[in-house]
Formats: sequence, structure tokens, C-alpha cells
Amino acid sequence: MYRRILIPIDGSEAAENAIPHALDLAETYDAALYTVSVVDTSEREDEDKREAMFEEYERQSREMVEDVIRRAEERDVRTTAGSIAEGKPHRAILRYAVDQDIDLIVMGTYGQRGILRPLRRSVTEKVVRRATVPVVTVRLEEREEE
Repeated sequence: MYRRILIPIDGSEAAENAIPHALDLAETYDAALYTVSVVDTSEREDEDKREAMFEEYERQSREMVEDVIRRAEERDVRTTAGSIAEGKPHRAILRYAVDQDIDLIVMGTYGQRGILRPLRRSVTEKVVRRATVPVVTVRLEEREEE
């Protein structure tokens, strides 16, 4: 059913919480696991500042990607080299999914509530609303949010 599963990672607790679910799905469907990290360059920064930000995030992203690949290899899940994209995170994730012919996206979410929720649309929510493939969301439990 699924041949290519994408797990966007950003170092957050929500993303970390979603990784085991992505691994389980990849193992169940004998699918390849793809990872992507996005450097948010949507803000208008000068070129030097943008480049420095990208270099620092790239280093951190490589470490996160290597960790996911290691965890996948321990479970005999096929992986691809992780990628780093830049731009608005939800757009970069959706573009990556199309470019790599992804069948399923697995993302963590914090399950925001309250009056400010409409003002803080999450990257996950934007992906869910715009994706052309199924998106599995993995919510942090209450005790993990505090």
C-alpha cells in the first residue's frame, strides 16, 4: 500500500514522538523511509545571515537524520539519505513529497488548543490541509506537553 513514507524532522518533541510511528509503518508496509528537515528562510534576511543560519541548521539536521537512519537500520527499514530543504516549512515538505513520489507523510503535532489557536496554525496542520497523500499525525500526550 505504501512504498515511500516521509518523516519531516525538526528536533522538536512532537517530531521525535512521531519517528517510532513512521518506523512502525515503514516496517509494516516494507516501505522506504525518507526524512527531510526544513530551514525556514521565509523571513527576509540578508544573504550572509541566511547562509549562516542554513549552515548551523544543516549541521544539526545531519545529526537528526543520521539518528533516524540508525534507528531504521536497527529495524531493517530501508532508508534514503535525509534531505535538507529551505523555504516555508509546509511548502518545502509538500514540494519534497511530490518530488520524491511520497505515499504517506507522518508528522508530530502538539494539539494546540485555546483562543489563540487560529492565529498559530502549525506546519503540520498546513501540510494536512494541502497534502495530496495521506498524513498521519501523532499527537504528544498531555503529560509530554507540560
